[in-house]
Amino acid sequence: MSAKNLIRITVFANRNPKISEEEFHKHWAEKHAPLVSSWLQRHGVVKYTQVHTTTAHKNLTSQQTLSYDGMADFYVKTYENFEKAYADPYYKDVVKPDEEYLFDIQNMRVMVGMETCVIEEGKIVEG
Repeated sequence: MSAKNLIRITVFANRNPKISEEEFHKHWAEKHAPLVSSWLQRHGVVKYTQVHTTTAHKNLTSQQTLSYDGMADFYVKTYENFEKAYADPYYKDVVKPDEEYLFDIQNMRVMVGMETCVIEEGKIVEG
């Protein structure tokens, strides 16, 4: 799928300090992802990915790393539709309580922008 002309919303997140690193990654991938998939799709998200940053991954590099336990990318055609998803009763009743269990909500950070692909499938992307 090409991300051309899509808006990319990246959320940087840390786990709720009340749960272990292992529980965070397992729950996020195996419980949270299926919980939000239909809701996101209904509200115009055309691609959703999770990046799990474990301690082992952070230790792979000698460079200074970001302190986040993971990030999620949401690709949408319009940011407005993404924002409207949060008014959906399903979000308030189902997704939000799971987010509060899983994430350190106070320290989440968001980046919104356009993605430019330079190399795809091992090939340089032309113009």
